Amino acid sequence: MKPGHLLTIILASLLILSFAIVIIKSDVLQKPPETWVPPSNLNIRDVDVKPVVVTSSQIEVNVTAYINHAGAKTQNATMLIRAISSDTRLLETQVSAPIPEIDSELEKTLAISTNLNLERNGGYELNILLFDNGSIRDSGSVSISGLNALTPMSKRSGVILSNIDFTVSNVSTGKVSIKSDIYLENIGSLASENLKVTVKAREATSNLLADKTGTETGVIANETTAVKSVVLAVPEGYNYMVVVELWRGDTLINSWEKPVLLAPTKTVPKESVEKKVNIEVSKFVREGVTAGVAMEKEGRYYPAATATPMYAGAPKEPGFEIFAGITALLIVFVLRRRL
Repeated sequence: MKPGHLLTIILASLLILSFAIVIIKSDVLQKPPETWVPPSNLNIRDVDVKPVVVTSSQIEVNVTAYINHAGAKTQNATMLIRAISSDTRLLETQVSAPIPEIDSELEKTLAISTNLNLERNGGYELNILLFDNGSIRDSGSVSISGLNALTPMSKRSGVILSNIDFTVSNVSTGKVSIKSDIYLENIGSLASENLKVTVKAREATSNLLADKTGTETGVIANETTAVKSVVLAVPEGYNYMVVVELWRGDTLINSWEKPVLLAPTKTVPKESVEKKVNIEVSKFVREGVTAGVAMEKEGRYYPAATATPMYAGAPKEPGFEIFAGITALLIVFVLRRRL
């Protein structure tokens, strides 16, 4: 065989071998076609919002979203909550929470919770976005308002003021002692703690503090009422606003007020003006409070200077009745003379 023919055969063989290798490698390295898998399906079914911590300025709420999952496995799924102010429509704050990966194709509902801190004065629209593998799968929103109606935890006691009764306990020169019976009711489910009570008397026109005293609530059983009495000494002839304050240490829990009118006014219908009515406060002194003051009970009147009771049915001192009788006799006598 000629050398030229041998070389041609060798080159042809190498070429055929190269093509064979390429074809074989392509068949070996080629992957089978992947089965198409549908993306995960996340839907918001319901949302719960409840307060967790309430202070005077802020509120922490817990947001729980009930998310329905279907389809394929989730990848880096998260829930994003954005709080939008109802007044300004500005983003106030936002928070995110991870959604656990689910590789089951069966439908399942997840409860995803997270907490959100908000200003107590204001309303918000909570926008909820569900992300999976960088794409938004679902969204929803819920509105909350009236947060300032929630009582801060530092001011919760269960004790409320149901009523105040006032009686005059003493009258001296220019001074009136007012006894205040304060009815404190525990509407809580547990017995109350011992709280401090401050009682003030402020003059209604000038707002000057006339007197101030204090007491304690004591432990009040739930759904019961305790009556606490204090005495305030104020100048007579003025109107007052009695303020009752409830304190826990240095924290003012609540306050109430009720007027006491020692100088009341009345409206005259024709002129429609107010005129001052002089009131003698010593007439309001109750029996058994202070000696030396007029008292009345069961139809008996006890003057301050005597110890002998005067009955309501006792004869009255002669007065204008005698003069009326004499005048009638004179008229009869004159008529008889004329006849």
